[in-house]
Amino acid sequence: MRDQRQRGNENVSDSGESLELTWEGVDLPRVAPGDYQAVCVGWQGPEWVRAFQRWSLRLEFSLLADGTSVSAFYNMGGDRNSKSYGRRSRFYSVWSQANGEPPRKGQKMTFEVFREEGLIYTVRVGNATKDEKQAEKPNALVYSRVTEVLRIERK
Repeated sequence: MRDQRQRGNENVSDSGESLELTWEGVDLPRVAPGDYQAVCVGWQGPEWVRAFQRWSLRLEFSLLADGTSVSAFYNMGGDRNSKSYGRRSRFYSVWSQANGEPPRKGQKMTFEVFREEGLIYTVRVGNATKDEKQAEKPNALVYSRVTEVLRIERK
């Protein structure tokens, strides 16, 4: 472990380097809960999330009203060795709506379908107020997320 000391208001290492942390993660802002029109601008994952012991996919939406980014999170199964989703899953439903039809047997369910030109999503946004243990989060850690995709229209 490196020797650290504080000089004035600055943390420094034994070599005199300034030790600072810079947030590189995703921004998860807060907006008023409600229904919004949005476009899907990207995704992250699927990734194994240790805190929840499952695979998760994050879709990022940009609200048409003001460009704020909000995320939808999809459970892709709890088997660490393989991702899964079923016909009744939220992921399957949203993917099929974005695709315009359910997947055919053997069809690859690519994520690019979510960003197809002309897709307008009507999404319900709510606040994530509970942590992975279902305990209330401190107010500073609450963020807005897409809780439901209500409709997808093609323009």
